[in-house]
Amino acid sequence: MHRKTVIDFRDLGERYTFTQPIKELKTRDLAEVADLLAQVESYQEQGYYVVGYVSYEAAPAFEEKLAVHKAPLLGEYLLYFTVHDRVETSPIPLTYEEVDLPSNWQEVTSAAEYEKAIAQIHHHLRQGDTYQVNYTVQLKQDLSANPFAIYNRMVVEQEAGYNAYVEHDEMAVISMSPELFFEQNGRELTTRPMKGTTQRGVTDQEDLEQASWLEQDPKNRSENMMIVDLLRNDMNRISEVGSEHVERLCQVEQYSTVWQMTSTIKSRLREDVDLVEIFRSLFPCGSITGAPKIATMEIIKDLEPQPRGVYCGTIGLLLPNGRRIFNVAIRTIQLHQEKAIYGVGGGITWDSTWESEYLEVHQKAAVLYRKQARFQLITTGKISQKCLLFENQHIARLRKASRYFAFPFDSENLKQKIEVECQVCDANQDYRLRISLNKSGEIELSRQVLTPLSPSFCRAQLCLQEMDLNQAFTYFKTSHRPHLSLGEQEKIYHNKSGELLETSIGNLVLKIDEKLYTPPIRLGILPGIYRQHLLETGQVEEKVLTLKDLARAEAIYGCNTVRGLYELQVIGL
Repeated sequence: MHRKTVIDFRDLGERYTFTQPIKELKTRDLAEVADLLAQVESYQEQGYYVVGYVSYEAAPAFEEKLAVHKAPLLGEYLLYFTVHDRVETSPIPLTYEEVDLPSNWQEVTSAAEYEKAIAQIHHHLRQGDTYQVNYTVQLKQDLSANPFAIYNRMVVEQEAGYNAYVEHDEMAVISMSPELFFEQNGRELTTRPMKGTTQRGVTDQEDLEQASWLEQDPKNRSENMMIVDLLRNDMNRISEVGSEHVERLCQVEQYSTVWQMTSTIKSRLREDVDLVEIFRSLFPCGSITGAPKIATMEIIKDLEPQPRGVYCGTIGLLLPNGRRIFNVAIRTIQLHQEKAIYGVGGGITWDSTWESEYLEVHQKAAVLYRKQARFQLITTGKISQKCLLFENQHIARLRKASRYFAFPFDSENLKQKIEVECQVCDANQDYRLRISLNKSGEIELSRQVLTPLSPSFCRAQLCLQEMDLNQAFTYFKTSHRPHLSLGEQEKIYHNKSGELLETSIGNLVLKIDEKLYTPPIRLGILPGIYRQHLLETGQVEEKVLTLKDLARAEAIYGCNTVRGLYELQVIGL
């Protein structure tokens, strides 16, 4: 029985929710798959919405030589679609109700088994049986949480382009796919294979370096271009001669935990090509099999002990206007009677090592348990004589952070808001201005009259604090800085090695032998705007500072753009 299907494809611009179908089209019989898919097309042509999935194990229905496991993975069908005469549309959500996911997912494949599988793939590569194998493993977990609540959390946190949720009987499919399988508009066919991955950096510079590395890395480019060639061949079989072309090759795209490489291929379909013929040529997508497809799927069947299910199949929507959009169902949780399975994998080539691929598997699986904090990007400055000091630097800070976290940001809008805010200020009064930017791109400004720091606040406490050097929130100013606690006294943080870090409201500066020093960013320190100003003007030098340096310092300062340099006394020194 159908319960709910939700499509959050970015290309549609809004959420499509389907309930109460007029008909279900479903089968676990391979012989019925093609006929039912033809019915899917027929209902669309009659002006209905049709939505659902085709499992990976349905592949032999379109090409009998494609090897798959026979049994279903959980409670999924080989093909499941519902037909609707109406749809409920709403904005794609930006917030979600609290729902926790466990972090201790059980690996079905051990590290030793994974290493052995990669060795077997390398054997096949040496023999010339395959050029690339998309080898996948599974993680298992008991999940009692509301599956739709899990889905909404993933939609908000992952911001993938092709999210989908299908719930029927005692089965729920939660797909956070970033990958398009194909889109058909009239006779125009578009595919966008995704192959090539690297982890995000934790600082702005490191993140851009990671993206640049991926874009130029020969191994990842080779993997991507292999799949591009495979899909071009698949598309050529159903397209007008000479119409197939690569629109974008090896383009790097940003996601919450990884950079991904994608390519875009387009063609014009022959007039006689129907939906079944498209699936016969393209399914399953080459990015989740490898090349050549028939031989490689035989290897996959031998190496992977379980069926993949809906994972690596496709979830799609057919609109009454003739448009068709199908995802590649990767990053997909399959949930049946509170038993969850999550598949994850990657393309294995001759250059692949089992250690790096095993690490990549865990990076991709992080979406399951790495809960993202709800936060705003912030910067705080000083308005003096009706002008925001360091205005360009504050805007640049938000621009960098918005790029990293994928927040919409209109810098011209912010400039206008700052100008309006400054004009209503008293020229003889200084103000503290807080600027915040949320995930929707909304900018909020709040100001208050600037009063002197109290002597009691400037009596600083020493606090032990281990900075997470692999956490982006350490290096970007946001509302999520749980390691910094504001109170009635300033704090000076240091790590277990006795190295000084920063203060609770700014950066730390010590005067030693008549020179000013500040700790380096690499220790996990927020790159403050005023700190950078002092460095650029030669007033301060970077240096690792310790508790011993603090004890012998001639003067101790905090600094930020609101207060400039403000002197501190340390309790106990």
